[in-house]
Amino acid sequence: MSNDVAVQARDFGGCTILTVPGDLDAALADEIRWAASAAESRHVVVDLGRAGSVDPLAATVLVGLHQRIHARGGGVCVVTRDLGVRAQLERSAAGPAPRCYAEIGDALEASMSERQAGLARLA
Repeated sequence: MSNDVAVQARDFGGCTILTVPGDLDAALADEIRWAASAAESRHVVVDLGRAGSVDPLAATVLVGLHQRIHARGGGVCVVTRDLGVRAQLERSAAGPAPRCYAEIGDALEASMSERQAGLARLA
């Protein structure tokens, strides 16, 4: 990964984890959208644990990503303890908003459970 890319992406058993290093602005939201598309994952965990704020445009991008992935049978889980970040995501959602979790382990567990349920439906 290039040094100028701020969002870190990694695979965790079929789930893509995207870690944002700080507050979520529009540029970082574009990186999240690009990284999720590049990974072609149906299950994405966005770690906003270091974010104290989310730009309204960035929240809209994140909600849109969730809705597109949700339409394909997956979803986006967000890790944040910040109530303002959660509220901004909820305000930006006209439909289903990404689920928020305080701990990354909880978000991964939910995402992996959803993935397993989807695989079981296909079997």
